[in-house]
Amino acid sequence: MLESKTVCAQCGWDRSQDGPPSQDPADQKARIGVAAGLVVAYGLMFSLISGTSASARPARLTTPTHSTPEAPAYSQEPVTGAPIALGRVPLEGSTLPGVTTKPGALLSIKVADAKSATIPARDALQYMFQLPETDQRCQLVGQTRGIGGFAGNIEVFLLTDDEYVFWNANPAAIPHSSWETVRGSEATLNYPLAAAGLYHLVISNVMSPTPNRVQVKAQVKCVN
Repeated sequence: MLESKTVCAQCGWDRSQDGPPSQDPADQKARIGVAAGLVVAYGLMFSLISGTSASARPARLTTPTHSTPEAPAYSQEPVTGAPIALGRVPLEGSTLPGVTTKPGALLSIKVADAKSATIPARDALQYMFQLPETDQRCQLVGQTRGIGGFAGNIEVFLLTDDEYVFWNANPAAIPHSSWETVRGSEATLNYPLAAAGLYHLVISNVMSPTPNRVQVKAQVKCVN
């Protein structure tokens, strides 16, 4: 389109219409009204938030603390036997369980009745009893039960006095007993006693590196 021409020959545009677009005063007022409304709305929201009392706000959550209840104290009952110091024999004059002495009565010897006997690590607990001369047929009966530690390492065996002395002289050796050794956390005792003499019921913890607690109940019963 030549500079001298004012009307386009192709589209018919009249150049005299060139110029910036006119603005509608109503549009300008609308923009100002919207901006003012936003300012007022933000002001009201800020005032409401600032005026909210601390009591109306949600309480801060705190992590609950749990106290672990203390284990009840366990009182140990006295036992008849004393811990064996390996390599030593029992002291002379040691107290032995009593024997019923009524004429014609069946012999009965209470060997052990401990609800909680602690056996040190690598040690043992023994219960001595003396069987007198008798025509009655006697046997040692009872039960042992582990109640603390690694009770599966417990060994129970019965020794004559000669066997006990030999074992103490050779503590590294396996105890030689005339009866079968019982192993485990629970054991039922049933040892026939063929002759009078001094006997040693041994609850051994030699195989365990930690102490163990056991319940021991044993007695000698005789029949005609």
